[in-house]
Amino acid sequence: MNQKPQDIDENLLLQYLLGNANDELRTSVETWLDADSGNRRHLDQLESLWLETGKLSPAPVAVDVEAAWTRMSERIERAKSSHSTPGKGKIITMQPFRYLLRVAAVLILLVGIYAVFKLVNRPVREIELLSGTTVLRDTLPDGSKVTLNKNSRLTYPSAFETGNRKVKLTGEAFFEVKHDEAHPFIVDAGPAKIRVLGTIFSVRTHPARVEASRQVGGTMPGMSDQISEVEVSVTEGRIMLFRVDPKTGDTASLVLISGETGMWSTGSAEMVHIVSSVPDGTFWANRSLDFRGTALSEVISIIEKYYPVRITVSDPAILECRLTASFVDEPINRILTVISESFSLNLETVGQGYKFTGSGCGNEQH
Repeated sequence: MNQKPQDIDENLLLQYLLGNANDELRTSVETWLDADSGNRRHLDQLESLWLETGKLSPAPVAVDVEAAWTRMSERIERAKSSHSTPGKGKIITMQPFRYLLRVAAVLILLVGIYAVFKLVNRPVREIELLSGTTVLRDTLPDGSKVTLNKNSRLTYPSAFETGNRKVKLTGEAFFEVKHDEAHPFIVDAGPAKIRVLGTIFSVRTHPARVEASRQVGGTMPGMSDQISEVEVSVTEGRIMLFRVDPKTGDTASLVLISGETGMWSTGSAEMVHIVSSVPDGTFWANRSLDFRGTALSEVISIIEKYYPVRITVSDPAILECRLTASFVDEPINRILTVISESFSLNLETVGQGYKFTGSGCGNEQH
């Protein structure tokens, strides 16, 4: 007999979706999925719901106005019954101070309901950041920080309400998200989305080709809302890149950790997972360079790209050394000193440039 969706605990399915299932649970869920095609659709629906809203995660305590009103009404009715007819044929008049207490309780509740109503129904403005020809930095309503690259646009509400903290991006941005487990941070990047709780990462969207003279919404020439590719690089923490097919509800997701990059292109069924990030991927945002086993030939090329120097070596073998080091807004002499000390090289000044001399890495490779 085929199992129905309700035959399995949805908390177990969530653990399966998150990759936290042991062999026994994984086998059990996969057997359940194979038992009925409807089970697979149910799992897709759950995954879509969790990715989009986080509703399967533990939710914060919310004020249930209707339940509070019901409980208060019941207490008032019980009080009336107990004090109005304690004995047959005997009527006791309610004492004035108790009556006033009840009236006060009802008034307090009404004021609370009104406050909640105003909070829930207050207008939320939509804020749009346009970076134009300069890099733009801003702080979001939850305290998260964002750096917007040139020719990019970020849209977000003036206040994040209950649920997710959701922003929409076209272009490129560097996020430093304030941790809030109860309210996931979602970046809507068009065909794909990024979900985090609190971390540091960058997102770049590649627009579909448009005419250079075209204006979108009368805001910025050449910017298109049609996105063909989404690229995410993680500097710190853990994020999830995902997409939900609007027609079928099918989902695809990719979990990325520090130092990794994920990409997804429109029309592709699979996401590309790159273990090593581009060393200078966020240099535009914070002048950072993150080398992780990077050959010195590439290190030197990147340094010369951003600093007005010429770097040479006395022995080609030096270029094969692999550097693991991170720099944030460091002067060129500090960067070169770290490299020379890492591989026991000598650093010489040659005219307007620098030269590494030595015997190469040998057993000193990093």
